Amino acid sequence: MKKLHLVLLFSAFCQVCFSQTQPTFSWSSKHYQVLSTESEIRAMEISQKMEAALALFNELFHVDLEKLPAKLRVQIFAEKKDFDTYLQSVLSETRKDFVFLSYSDANRNELVGFKREGADFNSSLLHYGFIQYIHAAVPATPLWLEEGLAAYLENSPYDSNRETFTWRPNYLWLDSLKAILRNPEGRQLAIGELITMDKASAQQRIDVFYPTAWGLVAFLMSSPDKRVNRILWDAIAALEPGVSLAENSQRVRDRAFAWFKQEELQKLFSDAILSLKTFNDFVKEGIDLYSARKTAEAESSFKKALELQQDSYLPYYYLGLISYERKQYQDAAQYYDRAQDLGIDRALIQYALGINAFADKKYDLAGQYLRQAKSLDEKTYAEKVDSLLKRIEVLK
Repeated sequence: MKKLHLVLLFSAFCQVCFSQTQPTFSWSSKHYQVLSTESEIRAMEISQKMEAALALFNELFHVDLEKLPAKLRVQIFAEKKDFDTYLQSVLSETRKDFVFLSYSDANRNELVGFKREGADFNSSLLHYGFIQYIHAAVPATPLWLEEGLAAYLENSPYDSNRETFTWRPNYLWLDSLKAILRNPEGRQLAIGELITMDKASAQQRIDVFYPTAWGLVAFLMSSPDKRVNRILWDAIAALEPGVSLAENSQRVRDRAFAWFKQEELQKLFSDAILSLKTFNDFVKEGIDLYSARKTAEAESSFKKALELQQDSYLPYYYLGLISYERKQYQDAAQYYDRAQDLGIDRALIQYALGINAFADKKYDLAGQYLRQAKSLDEKTYAEKVDSLLKRIEVLK
């Protein structure tokens, strides 16, 4: 679980000692100074991602980036052990994820991370990069807004060709929040309490704070009720860079939330969150609908699942089955191929491709797929494949 970012006062001594033993490559872009222990090219690539992330963040806050006090500093270690060593030198502890370090001298603030794979790296970069960004623009942003937006944005995919991040909903906290809202023992965190929480209070209820902060942002962003959307924009507009956390929290409460009846807003929030569906919800719904022969509705559910997550073979496999039943054989083959790329049982998908090619009267191709299915799982497919191969010989 992510921790609230730290505002710390550090001595420079330990950092200087560490840098003397660790070769560092640097790249400077318009708004970022990126350090990498891997290579200058890697530093450049990370700076490109950070600039793309900055553009995504600024779609919400519209900060005058020319007024940032200095370039934002990012340091990424090629090895987790070096990241650990660095944090031990300044925190006397380490972390499982990236961390934003804030100093009394804002010019020394930095986002510190380590090499991770693909989407995990981007997620951490977005989450903690947003905290770094908002801390530079409005240091005392209310915690629910800062951490909620960081969680809300962290699932945005990166397009390396266009060098852009595109917002996509993040439902990582949805199941946790649903469980909280359904809990009869009253673990819920009321909106009125959430929006004025300080760091000590948030840390004490961290297991409830994070899902609820994410949920409130998701609710305000995605509600079809324009009155609800307005709350978020009014909250952002109410922020003042030079005031304390308590003062900004009060400004947001008075200018964004006060005009909406608290009981009504709380109910709208709970109802909206409980009505949301995760990737797994849509997949299960799709399978149930497909089993009930409601293929149009099943197709819709599987496509909604793919809008949330594109790295599972299940939606693609079932969309292949639906396309096959509609005699859309080329579409079916494409869906099956994608399911295969994502790790579905190869014998199963080779057999499905064989049946699809057979129906499309591509008999030679069908034979290739079917023989492959048999070789991969003879016990399951030998009898079925042999029967179809005999039919193919007759039809050719």
